[in-house]
Order: sequence, then structure tokens, then C-alpha cells
Amino acid sequence: MRPNSIFDADSFKICFDERSLIGNNIGDKGATALANALAKNESLQALGENIGDEGATALANALANNESLQALDLGANKIGAEGAKALANALANNASLHTLRLKHNIIGDKGATALANALVNNESLHTLDLCDNNIGHEGATALANALAESKTLQTLG
Repeated sequence: MRPNSIFDADSFKICFDERSLIGNNIGDKGATALANALAKNESLQALGENIGDEGATALANALANNESLQALDLGANKIGAEGAKALANALANNASLHTLRLKHNIIGDKGATALANALVNNESLHTLDLCDNNIGHEGATALANALAESKTLQTLG
């Protein structure tokens, strides 16, 4: 039986041990609570479902000061432009994150442009996955320009 909430203790322990919380209805409040856990984690492979801009902002605030997280997967959530902007601001200060997966969200052109601007100065990110995010010409152009300037980004999806 699949858990409906992150607070299902047995399921949470299994998922947390694997550093994956996919399949749980974490939402913004759960993401905010989990943001504190980022301080000592090196990888959260997949972080829940139904995380929107509020949850992404809380995670971004934790990410800005994190010195060990190397991979963060926020795919298949409800993160929009505001959440992407918060994550972009975090990338300006973060020097440990190598992989950020944001596929299947709704960041659009404004969120893509914010992330593109962050990529120019970020020296740690190797992989950024933005597949299926309703990114149009404006966002794609900003990302192409950032890719040309980035010294570390190797994969843009």
C-alpha cells in the first residue's frame, strides 16, 4: 500500500534511508520542514510531490547555506517561476550542488531566465534538468546564452 503522507513512519524511514521521498504527498509544509534536513545531506534523489513555490523557496533558503548537498531532484512537482527564482538565488551562494533536476514542473520563461542568470556565476552545477517546464523562446534563449558562458554546466536537459 502506497503511503498518502510523509508522516507514515514506516514508509518515511524506508524512503529517508534511500534518500528518496518520491511518492509521498509532501507539499509545501512538508518541504519547509525538510529544508532543515538539508544541512547534513549530500543527496536527496527525489523529493516528494505537490511541492509548489512556497516549498521550493524554503528548500532554496536551506540550499543557499548548505555545503554538502550534491544532488537535488524536485521533478514532478508544482514549482513555478517564483520557486525557480528562489532556487536561482540559492545557486548564487551554493558551491556544492552538482545536479539539480526540475523536470515536469511549471517554471516557464521567467523561471528559466532566473536560473540561466544564476548559471553564469555558479561554479559547481554540472547538470540542470528542465524538461517539460513550459519554457518558450525567451527562456530557451536565456538558457542558451548561459550555457555558452558557464564554465561548469555539462548537461542541460
